[in-house]
Amino acid sequence: MEQPEASGPPGPDPAPPAPPPPPEAARVDLPDPKGALAIPDQMRLPFRGKMATPTSVPSATERRHNLGRLQKRKRRRGFLTGLLAGQLLILAMDAGGSWLLKTHPHVHLRAPVGVEAVVFLGMALGSAVMVAALAAIFAVLGLGALFGRREGGLAAAAGRGIRRVVATALVLGTSMAVILGTAWVRIPREEWTSTAEFARGKARALAAASASSLRSLLRPPGPASR
Repeated sequence: MEQPEASGPPGPDPAPPAPPPPPEAARVDLPDPKGALAIPDQMRLPFRGKMATPTSVPSATERRHNLGRLQKRKRRRGFLTGLLAGQLLILAMDAGGSWLLKTHPHVHLRAPVGVEAVVFLGMALGSAVMVAALAAIFAVLGLGALFGRREGGLAAAAGRGIRRVVATALVLGTSMAVILGTAWVRIPREEWTSTAEFARGKARALAAASASSLRSLLRPPGPASR
């Protein structure tokens, strides 16, 4: 007896059997961090309840911080380069003056000290003029900040001025110490006493001339000059 053919589409294929469960993975030992390189603080992610995803583009705060750091590094490099240039200038002046006196016998130095002492005195005089000029400039700026228009209150302006004066004094003091120290070391030891006496005498003569000029300016005109 023949079986009747089934009408309609065939049924779906039976699902394949599930794979057997994998064996339990062996325990993995983490590497020992001892001796590893430390992560810089600027590379660490902040903790705000969840870790922030790092991006390739720095934020505005990071760009401002990086720019300030680059400017500080540039200023420091320029300051050190200026000190080195000043020291090289002193060495060149000492060597050039000595060479000029040796190669040109008709050129004489009208001073009881040598070329190195003259260079030191010239540097000291230039430093004194620079200090006086900076004192006058800061005095004018201070008076302008006191009586003129200013941003913020008087206390804030005074604080900024004091910080500026202290920073300038530190930079100028370091520069003068290095330059004058280099010039003084170049002076032979046997000329140290004569150089100090010569500088003291010149300072007294300059002070006397300045006082005489000031008295002549402040003196009231006599009857003959009217």
